[in-house]
Amino acid sequence: MMVPYLAGKNENPKANCFHGVPITAEDYDGVDALNGCCVRAKGKYRKVEGLVYDVDFPNFDPSKWNYPITTDITDIDLELCAESFNGVDDLTSYRLHVHRNQDCDVDTSILLSTCEDIANNYSGVRGQGWGGVGGMFSAGYNVGYKGRISPVALSPRMKKKPSAAADSIKKRLSIAGEIFHEEFSGKNVGFEEMMQLQTDIWPKNRDRLKGPVCWIVSKDLGNPQHVDDDISRSYAGWFMSEKDDEDASAWFLFPDWSVAIELCNNTWISWDGVHCAHCSSVPHLGENNHIYSLFTAITRRVYANAGRVNMCEDILRECRVKFESLQVDDEVSLRWVPLLDCDNVHLSKRARRKYGNKYRRWLHCVVSEIDYSNGEVKLCERNKNSRKLPWLTKSEVHNRVVSGWV
Repeated sequence: MMVPYLAGKNENPKANCFHGVPITAEDYDGVDALNGCCVRAKGKYRKVEGLVYDVDFPNFDPSKWNYPITTDITDIDLELCAESFNGVDDLTSYRLHVHRNQDCDVDTSILLSTCEDIANNYSGVRGQGWGGVGGMFSAGYNVGYKGRISPVALSPRMKKKPSAAADSIKKRLSIAGEIFHEEFSGKNVGFEEMMQLQTDIWPKNRDRLKGPVCWIVSKDLGNPQHVDDDISRSYAGWFMSEKDDEDASAWFLFPDWSVAIELCNNTWISWDGVHCAHCSSVPHLGENNHIYSLFTAITRRVYANAGRVNMCEDILRECRVKFESLQVDDEVSLRWVPLLDCDNVHLSKRARRKYGNKYRRWLHCVVSEIDYSNGEVKLCERNKNSRKLPWLTKSEVHNRVVSGWV
């Protein structure tokens, strides 16, 4: 089913809550203050902080949207037309897939327990600058402040727990990957292509992967309309702690197309979050109920970082830098690994190699000094809070340095 793009035509449903204050229909008349210069959507996510949808306030009835996908609809595919779509020479559209497994025998309790453990023990993300409700939590792998792809840093709470707790979540995320494969493979939504792309970009000699790399968990989330900073489609499942909550109200929305998807336990959705603005309505559930989502996509940061690592290592293999060619103020990239601490200094050669593969990253540096008599070069990292780098010998330049900031 083709769904026309409505944004900009005054036909798409408008949010009805701004930082907890109801928005009346008159607020959208005249100067259109909420979408005007005062609070215009901005940033890479193209959102307006605090502008959300809430069924407790007037002017938001998702069941009356053009395309309400209520819980009785168990399987549907829509094609969301691009703004440029004209049906003649521009046929660009983005597939939206929804299915539910309410009556099947698949046990997804392991997904619910994984979401609960991550939400209760991991540090939140997207807290500032959104102005919604609920929380989001990053799991799996991401690019941290140290600039390398690695498992998400443990929160203070997780650090106090036995290592088995983090290992358990890691294993369950691997199982989640298998379940997601069963749910989305063969649905013509590109899940297999995403996994192949992940395999292609993943740096060599890194951790062996089982299933998707990046995972996000949400809990009782209601957020502003936005697009994602990803490189792939998104895939998500929603799970409720009380599956038979008749008073539950939670929706996943595509306002620019007037599509509203009612959420219930075991709802699965795949969408193009990069091109299709979306959001979650403010959920209203029973007192002891919570709604979680577990979703995955390849983030742009992971993709860009992996590409940079692979490019640097390809260059290093094909075109070695010679010490004699370096000059002061040259820009170079350095393959760098933190020094072993006292507890690991006696590791075997194989263990050292594994450590190096896990913790290596590429730094953008500038040649600051050259000692021709001793055949050594001094590099300085370009960042303000740069670490002190040791002098490099000719062989280290040959094996660890690439010309330019790759």
